[in-house]
Amino acid sequence: MAKGLPNKYQIIMVVVLFVLLLSGCSKDELTYPVKVNFSIGINQSSNPQAYINLSQAVVGVGSIGFVGLRQEGGDVHFDTEPGKTHGTYVIRAGESARYVTYFDIPQGVYDLMSWKLTLAEIDDDVYEDEITDSDDYGLLIKGSYGPIGSDSIPVYFLIDPMEVFSCEATDALGATPISIVEGTSYTILLELNPTEAVEGISRNYFDNASISYGDEGEAFILISEEDNVSAYQLFLFRLARTLKATVK
Repeated sequence: MAKGLPNKYQIIMVVVLFVLLLSGCSKDELTYPVKVNFSIGINQSSNPQAYINLSQAVVGVGSIGFVGLRQEGGDVHFDTEPGKTHGTYVIRAGESARYVTYFDIPQGVYDLMSWKLTLAEIDDDVYEDEITDSDDYGLLIKGSYGPIGSDSIPVYFLIDPMEVFSCEATDALGATPISIVEGTSYTILLELNPTEAVEGISRNYFDNASISYGDEGEAFILISEEDNVSAYQLFLFRLARTLKATVK
């Protein structure tokens, strides 16, 4: 054998070290954090019922949870600090989504992304409604209802704080998996569609609803865990099913 040439064992060792080096680089890349903005909005794509009009939503954002299943690099999951709120947001009809916070999420191809939102009490420094004691609730949806043969009256859908909404995310085309790549800007948008939720509630629920009265005799309808309970339970069930999470 000619002197100075590496033997087969040296060659094997070099190849193994090279493969390990490439593998290490690949694993490191899968830990790179990518900034993902978190926003919440009200989906207004549905056609409203002729007898009910929803004009605004007030959301108290509590804890946020995430579960991500990646094709490579291991799964990712987190929950924000329990009890810590992320603010109260007023979204009127026709207004865009509200930025809430951001998260650093490892890059990768996600076969599944699941997001969870827990409501928090509405901050009365941001929004206050004495008729409903709005700071006792986590989500307030305000509108008006037009009874047959009568003038319209305010209607309030009042969702308890600590109520949890969750769903799986898709990309902007409604597809999965979702690729998160370093150097690219992303937003996760959580949207509820109260108009769609109301579509499945018979008008009879509103026609037969108990009516409340303010100090000056003004009439309004409360739909909550304590008032018009059947309508509340149906609305909450349908509202949870309208939640969409979209990565853009």
